[in-house]
Amino acid sequence: MFSRNIEVEFKKWKTSSIRKPLIVRGARQVGKTSVIRKFGQENFSQVVEINLEKKDQLIVFDKASSVEDFLKRISIFFDKAVIPGNTLLFIDEIQESKNVMELLRFFSEEKPQLHVITAGSLLEAKIDKSWSIPVGRVDYKYIYPMTFFEYLQAKKKTALLESLKNIKLGDEFQFGDLAIDLFKEYIVIGGMPEAVKSYINNGNYDDVKTILSRLHTAYIDDIRKYSKSNRDNKYLEQVVEYGARMAGSLFKYEKFGGSSYRSREMGEAVQTVEKVMLLKQVMAVNSTSLPIVAKSNRPKKMIWLDIGLVNFINNAYKEIISGEYKVKMMEQVVGQSLIAGGLHKQIDLYYWAKDRDEGSAEVDFCIQHGSRLVGIEVKSGNISKMKSLFSMANTDKNIIPVRISWDSLKVEKYKFSGRIYNLLSIPFYLVDRLPELVDQFIK
Repeated sequence: MFSRNIEVEFKKWKTSSIRKPLIVRGARQVGKTSVIRKFGQENFSQVVEINLEKKDQLIVFDKASSVEDFLKRISIFFDKAVIPGNTLLFIDEIQESKNVMELLRFFSEEKPQLHVITAGSLLEAKIDKSWSIPVGRVDYKYIYPMTFFEYLQAKKKTALLESLKNIKLGDEFQFGDLAIDLFKEYIVIGGMPEAVKSYINNGNYDDVKTILSRLHTAYIDDIRKYSKSNRDNKYLEQVVEYGARMAGSLFKYEKFGGSSYRSREMGEAVQTVEKVMLLKQVMAVNSTSLPIVAKSNRPKKMIWLDIGLVNFINNAYKEIISGEYKVKMMEQVVGQSLIAGGLHKQIDLYYWAKDRDEGSAEVDFCIQHGSRLVGIEVKSGNISKMKSLFSMANTDKNIIPVRISWDSLKVEKYKFSGRIYNLLSIPFYLVDRLPELVDQFIK
């Protein structure tokens, strides 16, 4: 089993004095079940796993009337006793049972010493107003496709990974070419664990394509599970079919993916698919003042679940495609990497754009870092002009300008409109460390 970043968070949760039942959120096939099993096997004497997609288990546990009744059913069904402190109780696909979801609040109140982890792929899309979510009585963690660092760990590139984790601003790094080659490989394969495992085991990209095709088909088949009516299916299917084709670029709800569908229906469909974590809408901002207020009427930027799926759906395979697709692809992989940093809460990711009557300046990404904003330009080629980034920085001296490219880690000086700017240059292969490197830069 692969090591995942979220395991560190699981260990903190295990020993926390204010621990509550944990719900792990993530799209299907990003590795939720595997990493929870691995954590359980390595940190507990016993793991009791309930999968509510299995009909025999759903029938038994959906009828539980209390926590004690639930635990009694475990004892009879599995012939195991749940021992607080020694047992990890893992309830998979919890979205299949409204009753079990509502029982979580009572686990928190009545069995606080018992470690309970649940997982679900379609939670928010399936939940309607009749569901009672145990707000304040559960914790949440989020899991995404594998990051580049997780990919290196899976490939057992341990020495290189440790070097990348420890390099500091101003350090010489001798293995940039090796890191670039592996990052390009990661871009092609993507971070879906099954695809990564297959490629590591046999190096056959045709097998990777087969796996990605199967995953894409499964996401389309899932539509009926998070559709509230048959009428909505065509809008949801449009999003799942065409969303990856728009990855890294701006889009509008109206006539989404070349359809004739109206803005209202497509907007609801995009938001539903976002809830099941297949995509992220990156909203526009035109101000650098905090708190950030998104401009909901402006076009959004599409970040799809995984760069490997994006390549597969766009028929882009073994090479870094040139031209417009290359630009979009690099924005996709950077956006995906930034989002994957949100293990505790989902990352608020934006792009910055001037109002139309003020010009056409646009910065690829914008995130809040402490009490400051970070403007991020993604440069896939050798072009170093960053007029839009400096235009953004010119609006507020506290803006932190960052360029992500194939260049090395360094601080650069630029002159723009009579001002000198210090800019943090981060190579693509270090994007996983962006918050930490920003801290080094501002100190």
